[in-house]
Amino acid sequence: MTDDSFADDMDPGAHPHEGGGTVAEWLEGLLTEVSLGPKAAHVRDVLTTQPTYCSYATAAEVAARADVNPATVVRFAQLLGYPGWPQLQAGLRAVYLDQRFDSGHPAGSDGGLLATAFARDAQNLKALERSFDYETARLVVSAVRAARRTVVVASGTHAIPASALAMVAASRGFPVSYEDRGGPQLANALGRLGEGDCLVAWSFWQHYRQTVAAVRIARAAGAVTCVITDTLYSPPAREAEHVLVVPTEGVASIQSMTAATSVAYGLLAELMASDAPGSRTAVRHVSGIWRELDLFAEDASERGV
Repeated sequence: MTDDSFADDMDPGAHPHEGGGTVAEWLEGLLTEVSLGPKAAHVRDVLTTQPTYCSYATAAEVAARADVNPATVVRFAQLLGYPGWPQLQAGLRAVYLDQRFDSGHPAGSDGGLLATAFARDAQNLKALERSFDYETARLVVSAVRAARRTVVVASGTHAIPASALAMVAASRGFPVSYEDRGGPQLANALGRLGEGDCLVAWSFWQHYRQTVAAVRIARAAGAVTCVITDTLYSPPAREAEHVLVVPTEGVASIQSMTAATSVAYGLLAELMASDAPGSRTAVRHVSGIWRELDLFAEDASERGV
């Protein structure tokens, strides 16, 4: 059977969820006797790696993530014996909600949940490589490169990739600052933004109100607004000029920032390449200051050990 054929003899209601499995395991069980074409495989990968998003997305939204047309998503549902996407989504949501607050399911190896977490991140990175919007990423880099000043905004665990981007960019001579404190500090940072400036916000499910508001305020002030998020339909994405979508599914109800951090370092690589001589000069200067401030512990090799 291929992804262009239909399973007319399958009962649309023949897939009740009995609990105890992940979305990946559930789909694997449904697809035991189904041979998927490349496009249907993309849909399966999106459902497997991004169940949070797919539990509430429309067929068109899932299709956009999988880089296929909405009809392919509908055909995929029918391959599994469902009348259409809403019915498959209801089944997926039941499985996802059942296991979301579980402690997690160890991978089939001695690595346990560590191996499961590594495998999930590997899937996220593979999905990112296939579906990432490289053209928009270059627009983000260009906006930061051209900006008089750039403010990077994030809160909570979303700050992991955001702080990396801001700190390394600043050390390479770019006028980039980082604001994760919110409140008066965020207000002051936003108050200095205007035309010729840039805001880069990192926000994933669930979205902090202040981050969403920061994007809206910066755009109203005339700054270029860039958002790195997990769906084009997230609250901050709807306010931004440039949007990059990153998978963040993790295990044991933990949102993974691995793929987002990879995006941060990719953006930095492009940014530094845009002014390689300036970046080298800046890092030499900053390294001298680090040594003057005696920031680092002495390396054993420096003591002759």
